[in-house]
Amino acid sequence: MWNKRFSLEQMRVNARITPMGTEKGRTRGLLFHSTIFGVAFCISLLYQAMRPIMRLGGMVASGGPYAIEHPAPSWVWVMPVAIIIGMACFFLNLFSGPDPDGVNLMPLAWPALFLSLGWNFLEFAFAPPGGGFAWGWLVCGVTFVLMGGLPLLFAFRPVRDKIKLRLQSGVGLGPYLVQWLLVAAGIIAAGYFFKNIVA
Repeated sequence: MWNKRFSLEQMRVNARITPMGTEKGRTRGLLFHSTIFGVAFCISLLYQAMRPIMRLGGMVASGGPYAIEHPAPSWVWVMPVAIIIGMACFFLNLFSGPDPDGVNLMPLAWPALFLSLGWNFLEFAFAPPGGGFAWGWLVCGVTFVLMGGLPLLFAFRPVRDKIKLRLQSGVGLGPYLVQWLLVAAGIIAAGYFFKNIVA
């Protein structure tokens, strides 16, 4: 009951979102799968962009009448853009409706976001710029890990049950493989993109 309450299907019902349909089609399939890639790309881009900012002390700025100790890098615009595009991809995934194969990795987006950013906070809490220990970042890291880890526990059981059911029925795990490959492609593409804009 708890898992169904927070499922993507229930979110569609609560938000009164009418999906594009359950039948297979090129447009719907392209929209569904491109959003998986897009969210993975945006989360990875946020993770990578956050690290250099934290090496500068976690606070940068540009413009204004005051002396700026850490000027904002020229590429800092990618962070708000990644957030906006990532959210758009998430809601487009809701609009595209459930995958005909009953497989959707999008419920893992929230845990992936907070666990990856939480890792950055925890890592830099123990090795902040200038040495010492950063209690503030430790608190943020623990909070982010809880915000990502607890939903992951709720998402894990339904995914495990679906995998077991697919294996028992003999339909295979092809849809999972396709989506995991799209996630990997999004992560790799974000790495290359970030290196190019930083260089």
